[in-house]
Amino acid sequence: MSSPGLDGREIQFSSLSDTSGFGFFPTTGAVLISNEEDITGHVRQVCAYPFTVVYRAALKTQAHRLRVKELLDTLGKWLEMQPVRLGGTDYQLLEYPSIGDGREIKSISRSTPGCLNAPYQDGIEDWAIGLTLRYENEFDK
Repeated sequence: MSSPGLDGREIQFSSLSDTSGFGFFPTTGAVLISNEEDITGHVRQVCAYPFTVVYRAALKTQAHRLRVKELLDTLGKWLEMQPVRLGGTDYQLLEYPSIGDGREIKSISRSTPGCLNAPYQDGIEDWAIGLTLRYENEFDK
């Protein structure tokens, strides 16, 4: 799944270099919201998976910081399947990718706006946006 505005950069799972990059970090494990089991042993669960996307870079100006905040907010809107406009082009995520094993993403929503998460003494800054992925999990016991 390629997000608009990332210019080919990939979001790495639980990884960032010391000076730059995008990372996807689980906040906690999945939270079970509901659990239904029928008499045949078929189970349907609704789960929430909170996570954070972090952008790390040396940001020298307020304008650059504002662009990073806008990029994270745009990423959040796009993941919520809202239309976004970048560089005069409209983008909209129409379906979520398969995550397999009987699990299906139902929605992704922002829990925080893009914001400064951690400034470091060497001028590197971590900017982050909090998101929650809701999915259904179905299986037979």
